Amino acid sequence: MLYHSPKSKLRRAGLLAAGVAATALTAASLGFSTADAQAPRLMAPPLAADGTLSFADLVERVSPAVVSVLVEREVDMRRQMPSGLEEFFNFRFGAPDDRGSDGFGDEGVRRMEAQGSGFFIDDEGHIVTNNHVVEDADSVRVRLANGDEVSAEVVGADPLTDLAVLKVEPQKSQAFVEFADDVNLRVGDWVVAVGNPFGLGGTVTSGIVSAIGGQNRENQYLDFIQIDAPINRGNSGGPTFDLKGRVVGVNTAIYSPTGASVGIGFAIPARVAKETVAQLIASGSVTRGWLGIQLQEVTTEIAAALGLDKKGGVLVADVIDGTPAQKAGLEDGDVILGIAGADVESANELSRRVASYPPGEKVNLKVQRDGKIRNIKVTLGQRDGDDAVAANDVPSNDNDSLAADIGVRVAELNDMLRQQFRVPDNVDGVVVTAVRPGSPAEDAGLAPGVVILQLDGEPVRSGDDLRSKISNAKKDGKDAVLLRMQLGQNRQFGALSLDD
Repeated sequence: MLYHSPKSKLRRAGLLAAGVAATALTAASLGFSTADAQAPRLMAPPLAADGTLSFADLVERVSPAVVSVLVEREVDMRRQMPSGLEEFFNFRFGAPDDRGSDGFGDEGVRRMEAQGSGFFIDDEGHIVTNNHVVEDADSVRVRLANGDEVSAEVVGADPLTDLAVLKVEPQKSQAFVEFADDVNLRVGDWVVAVGNPFGLGGTVTSGIVSAIGGQNRENQYLDFIQIDAPINRGNSGGPTFDLKGRVVGVNTAIYSPTGASVGIGFAIPARVAKETVAQLIASGSVTRGWLGIQLQEVTTEIAAALGLDKKGGVLVADVIDGTPAQKAGLEDGDVILGIAGADVESANELSRRVASYPPGEKVNLKVQRDGKIRNIKVTLGQRDGDDAVAANDVPSNDNDSLAADIGVRVAELNDMLRQQFRVPDNVDGVVVTAVRPGSPAEDAGLAPGVVILQLDGEPVRSGDDLRSKISNAKKDGKDAVLLRMQLGQNRQFGALSLDD
């Protein structure tokens, strides 16, 4: 919902009154009942006097809080622009030609002016936008709803959530909006996006929530809200509102082969944005809890190989030396089923949950090891930008005479193979040299260059050793075996099906 600075009537009437009276007065000023204001559900689409669908009243209330963010930076034009999941700037370049030269020998470097969007969240001059809008900016200015332009400073930015906070001198009676923290968005709920596409200023589009759960560029920390409200370049950092005028998301990306809207947009959920923005305002940066493990999903095949009743939880593929996880006693092959009393179903979910705690926090992990449930208390460390916390890609497996059986060829490691596949000297096992398309080996994620370290917890020393272990597993009636593998610096598990 929209607020103004203390001298406005809405601010005085809605916020200086106490208790239920304040809630009722604010709700009434917005045109909703007290019950509606307290309910966690979104409302039905608004209707105009003639009974037609109209967002005009809502837009009139929230638009004064939305601004244009204007940045200048130097850009190396020799770098390729991203495609697919687009960062949607409205940008133009100051160089005189299209060949990456400014005519004075400064090949490839140009001055760029870019426009994004943002919105006020308080009466102290704080503005939320995207990190990629202001990243590496030489100067930042904000164009207010009334057309005035003011200088802005970057208070803090967080690349992992693509959020940033700006600060301008507080404007008299400046309108601002609030993040929603009690709305359980569902697919099909109405939303309204406001921003500055193509520099047009104050443009509004409406649509519905079309999906929830898309991953961000780092594959961790948040689930995007996917909306079908048309959004274009220049909408980055603008707010997405529910029908009560509360911010339910921050526009951050579109999926587009061409750069124009094709009806698929993504917003950062309000819950994540609110937590991140609070830290940025308080300290200028964001700190996150860290375990120090490599994770992967527990598939149906891996569940069968581990003897689990069903898939679920998160498999610990590798425990990094000297990390909080190692100090707490976590081991490779553990399955993390829950954290702090709540179940976890995916590696991304666990990563987000861990990251939501501050460094130094003690959390309880529910872990299954060797068929037994254990509770392990971990004191979280601090995640740095280069620390790996999210799920990793899957590696590979096999031996020469195994080609006809499971579709893979392997070889014992020697100096030439170590050099060819860049296998560290301290890694022992057999290296995959070929995988047959459509085979169980390919289904398990095996590929040339992957080193098979273990099978069902036992070291693999040669192709014959691997073949023997697989044969014994079949005799024991197993449907799958659990492989421990390494590709480059990453270790993880994979389930190899033995089903003929």
